[in-house]
Amino acid sequence: MRGYRNHAVVAALVFALGATVVTAQDTPEQNTQKKDTEEQSRGNSTPWYNPVKHNPLKLFKHYKSANDQLASNGQLEDKLSKQLRIQGILAEDKELQAVCSDFKDLPNCIAALRLSVSVPVEFTCLKWNVTGVKPKAPDSCAGPAGGKAMPLDRALELLKPKPDVRADAREALKKARDDIKDASS
Repeated sequence: MRGYRNHAVVAALVFALGATVVTAQDTPEQNTQKKDTEEQSRGNSTPWYNPVKHNPLKLFKHYKSANDQLASNGQLEDKLSKQLRIQGILAEDKELQAVCSDFKDLPNCIAALRLSVSVPVEFTCLKWNVTGVKPKAPDSCAGPAGGKAMPLDRALELLKPKPDVRADAREALKKARDDIKDASS
C-alpha cells in the first residue's frame, strides 16, 4: 500500500510541475510581439552575447613550453643561463634551451636542474620521468611506468626514496620561479 502512495505522490508532482511549465509558455500575442522585435533586431548584427566578454577559451590557460618561452625571449635565456651557471646548476658546456627541450614549462625544468644538483640524482633520469620522453642515450635508469609523464615530486621520489622529497620538490619549484622572475626583470 505504501508503494502505491509514493507513486501517487510522484505522479502528482510531475503533473503539477508540467502544468506550471505549460502556463509559463508564451501566449500567441506575446509570440507576435517577439517576431516584431526580432525583425527590428535583424538589422543589428551584434550577437545576443558578447564574444569577447564570454569567450569560453579564456577559461583554459595556454602555457608555453619551456622551449617556446626561452625561444621567444632571448634575454630571458641569456640572463637565466648566466644566473644558473654562477650558482653551479647549469654546466658551462650546456645550453639551457637544449636542456629544457622536452619540458612542458620552464619552472619544472629549472627545478629539475636544481634537484639534480642538491639531491644528487641523474638529470636525464629525472627529465625522463617528468617529461615521459625517453632520452637518446638512456643511462642505467628506469623510465616512468607506462611511459607517461609524472609530477616532479613523484619522479624524484621514484629515484631517491626519502621522507622529505616532496618538500625538496616544492622548494626547488619555488626557487625556480624566483630565478625566472629575477631573470625577466
